[in-house]
Amino acid sequence: MNEDTLIARLGDLHQQLEQLENVDYMTAYYKGYSSQGDDLETIKEKIATVNDQIQQVEDQLASFDFQ
Repeated sequence: MNEDTLIARLGDLHQQLEQLENVDYMTAYYKGYSSQGDDLETIKEKIATVNDQIQQVEDQLASFDFQ
């Protein structure tokens, strides 16, 4: 992957994480399920997965020389 693709992917992942944390998590916390029907534990697992993906993309970006 090139730098631009990784940066775009990182932005998408951050948006996904924000949706999971601010909308889906809160909805599942209060209602017992998210708008997609996921329970709170599933949302937590998805948040952990997205955080791992963000770390992987950040590691890949760190390997580029931006000078």
